[in-house]
Amino acid sequence: MTARCMDGGCGWESEPTPQPGSGAAGCASHTAATGHTTFAVCLEYIALVTTEAVGELGE
Repeated sequence: MTARCMDGGCGWESEPTPQPGSGAAGCASHTAATGHTTFAVCLEYIALVTTEAVGELGE
């Protein structure tokens, strides 16, 4: 997850983190320090996809 402040010319950006909770905490800390309340947040995840249909495993 990454986030960046969208308030005017603010250049704050979060450090990339695999934990959305800590990214959200960074936004909350920035809001508390500056009063800025709008962020662009990017959350990326990995999907593991299989091609086996349900029931093909003899279940």
